Order: sequence, then structure tokens, then C-alpha cells
Amino acid sequence: MAPRISLYNLIIVILLTFLFVWILHTKLEGHEERRTHVLLLSSWRSGSSFLGQIFNHHPNVFYLFEPARMVWVKFPKEKASILHYPVRDLFRSLFTCDVSPLHDYLPNGGQYISNLPFWSESWALCSQPACKALDLTEEYDRPTCFQRCGYVPLKKMAESCEAHSHVVLKTVRVLDLGSLLPLFRDPNLDLRVVHLIRDPRAVALSRINFRNLLNDEDLIVLRDYKEWENKKAKPNVTQVMAKICKAQVAIYEFGRQASKALQGKYIMVRYEDLAREPLTMVEKIYKHTGLSLNKDLQKWVYNITHQQKPAQYGFMNFAKESMKMVQKWRKDLKHNVVLEIQDACQKAMKVFGYSKVRTVKEQHDLTLSVMIDVEKYR
Repeated sequence: MAPRISLYNLIIVILLTFLFVWILHTKLEGHEERRTHVLLLSSWRSGSSFLGQIFNHHPNVFYLFEPARMVWVKFPKEKASILHYPVRDLFRSLFTCDVSPLHDYLPNGGQYISNLPFWSESWALCSQPACKALDLTEEYDRPTCFQRCGYVPLKKMAESCEAHSHVVLKTVRVLDLGSLLPLFRDPNLDLRVVHLIRDPRAVALSRINFRNLLNDEDLIVLRDYKEWENKKAKPNVTQVMAKICKAQVAIYEFGRQASKALQGKYIMVRYEDLAREPLTMVEKIYKHTGLSLNKDLQKWVYNITHQQKPAQYGFMNFAKESMKMVQKWRKDLKHNVVLEIQDACQKAMKVFGYSKVRTVKEQHDLTLSVMIDVEKYR
């Protein structure tokens, strides 16, 4: 009997070993296929569309431009704090490549990809498998995409999402990072946050130039504050900037000090540092999100931040000399507005390393730095 028992035990050991190896292989295989989810979080007119395109041009990225806007458009009379919850639920679905909630937000139930606002801003939606009529393998061309890739069933968007290792959503409509905490705790998500901030004075100038486009959204932002009682009045830039600056500081503090669920998953980036050292900062951002910067991307990032190119037709133009954009407010923003913004956003300026200017002469003296190096204030 002894030999039979030994043979029986040996067979059991072999079977158990095989089962263990199979389970381990399955887990490792699943781990390798796990998707990374990136939230590019910023505020209006802070350069997030530019940074979004840096993600969009990476071949491993499925990128969506401002999906939260659909929620704000559907509920224009609500407060931003209330809208955080449907926005969070929509993000969760899109991160997992579930497009079914879009039917509730898009015109006519969202039959086609072209029902999605700004859909042609996504390279992934302008190439296979989302669009078989066009394969943009060399250069991203929005107008051609817009003309040839629109009337594609929405389910193709999900297929495109699943074909990429990274899903990146860009938003300016999250003013409370804490509302997204369940997404960090979700075992099905590997969420990384890139928080892009910009000098409030530069943001104010850009908001003034685009004032009519932002009125409705400014009202949503201000409804959370009791002091905003006159709902018929148009908000001025200083009032809105005070609330946005407060929100950006709160996001930063939450990201830095929150529970262990956020450790290593939050990074803050200043637009000015991105403009000043684009390749260094893009490499840092990519590393945080598990992406690599290849030679083609290095060349594109350099060109887009250093050269004046003919503007491409479409919603967004990105080819600008980025350092000129950083300093533009110092020439174009009225000094009295500068002083108002500095006062309204004084905590944000201190936290994020922006120095005040006290006179018109200081404002116009471009040799005078108005930034503190990141390492000195972090």
C-alpha cells in the first residue's frame, strides 16, 4: 500500500502545483493588462487643454476632453458641489470604458461619437478601431477627422478605450478633490491625478478675454457661496478668481495630506514650469502616470512650445511660443486688476510660489522674476 499512497500524494502535489502556477499566471496576466486612469485636473484658462494634448499625442492614451461639461450643461441651475457626484459617477464609467451613461447626457440619446462635445480633440477617436475611415498614424489632423469620423456608433468609443493602456480625462469642473475619494479606493481603478495650476494673474487675463463664454459656468461656481446673493448680476473676474483660487489650494492640500489612498497618486504641476522646461516636466508627468517619452514625442513637445507655426484649423491651436504666453499678463492686464487678483488669491500665490508686483514698473519689468522655484516652496 505504501507505494500507492506515495504515488497518490505525488499526483496531488503535481495537481496542486499546476493549479497554483495557473492561478499565479492568471493574476500576473491580469496585472499586466490593468489599465491606468489619469485625471488631468485644473481650472479654466490654465493651460489644461495644452497639457491634455501632450497626453493625447501618446499612442497608448485614450483621451477625452472635458466630459464633465456634459453634466454641467444638463444641470445649469445646480451648484458645483452638487454636480461633483454625477461627474464622479460619469468619470468612473468612462475610466472603465463604459459609455452607457453618455446616452443620458448626449443629444438624441447619444447614437454617434460625433454627439460627444469636442470628440475630434481625441486622437483615439480619430483612428482605428473608432474610425476605420481614417488612420492618423503620422500627424493628428482635426479637420479631416471631423469630416470623416463623426457618424460612428458610440459603442466604437468603448472599443477604442479598451484598446489603450491609459485612459486620460481632462476637467476644469472639479473643485473638490475629496468628492473623488471613492475613485481612489475603487479596486478596479488605478487613478493618478495631475493637478495643473497657473499664475492667477495670467488666468484672470485669459478669463477677461473669454468672459462671455464663461458666464454660465461662473454662476455655477458662485452658487456655493452665501455671499453671492444677486443671481441676476454678472459675476466679475475678481469674485470668480477668489473662489477658484480657494478651490485650487484646497485640492492641493487634500492631495498632499489626504489618506493613504492618495499617496503617490497626486502630483501638482505649474503651467509656467511646463512652459519653461517642457521636456523635463513632460518626462516627470509621464513618469507619474506610467508613460514613456519617446523621440517623436520629444520632438513634438519641443516644436509646440518653441516655434510659431501656422495655426491648424479647429477648436484648439497649440503651436505658440510658450514663454511669451507666461509673461503676457504683465503687459496686457491692467495694474489695478493685478492688485485685485493678488489680494483675492494671496494664499494661492503663496502656496504655489508666485510673487506679487507692487508697482506698474515692477509689473512691466520682465527681468524681475515673479516665481519662486518649486523646490524652495514645496
